[in-house]
Amino acid sequence: MIHLRLALMRRITRIGGARKAIQAFVLLMLVSVAASQEVSPPQPLTLAPNLMRLEGVDAASGVRYVRLILSLPSVGGSIDAPPRFIMECTENNGKRDQAWFVSFGAVSNVNFTPPFRPTPQEPFPPRNPSVNLKMTFEGYTKWKPYTRSWEILPSGELRYRNPGVESPNMDSPRFFLQYLNSLPGLRIGYAKPVPGNPPDLLFQTRPLLDELNNTPVCLP
Repeated sequence: MIHLRLALMRRITRIGGARKAIQAFVLLMLVSVAASQEVSPPQPLTLAPNLMRLEGVDAASGVRYVRLILSLPSVGGSIDAPPRFIMECTENNGKRDQAWFVSFGAVSNVNFTPPFRPTPQEPFPPRNPSVNLKMTFEGYTKWKPYTRSWEILPSGELRYRNPGVESPNMDSPRFFLQYLNSLPGLRIGYAKPVPGNPPDLLFQTRPLLDELNNTPVCLP
């Protein structure tokens, strides 16, 4: 985009006459406006006091995504980002997938992260560390906890490791939806907490599940 602007400015200097110079200048401004619109990320839409929806299409990969973001209320007027639980639905070439994310607070960025694209400098995706989290489903009764592996992202957010070559998990997030639909209270915490770990989080997921069930890209 910078090279295009420089080329246009050189054109301005070569064009004779005020009228043609003005036309070239207007063209330059239109290019600048278009560029600023292209890089502006979608903004989350607030659905309820603690529920947001972020959706769009990633320009580079063509992946369509919907992120349903459930936040816990801020404690004591804190200005830090609150703890969040996110269900992310994607569709790519007709294939739909779902990913779960959790943050224990102070992670402000909720934007979609595009899929990894290899480059000569970085041919393989980064290998982030893992941590085991315990999930308990609560409602009219309490189900036994499940311990699963989550990926620690550079942002501090944690992502459930979907089944695959580098994941010890055998279950996808969709497997746990059957429990959430009956027991919508999702308690998440460290499987083996150590001093300094935040306490368990309890998310009431019913509003999120209702939005999920009304979103076609989130359906199998």
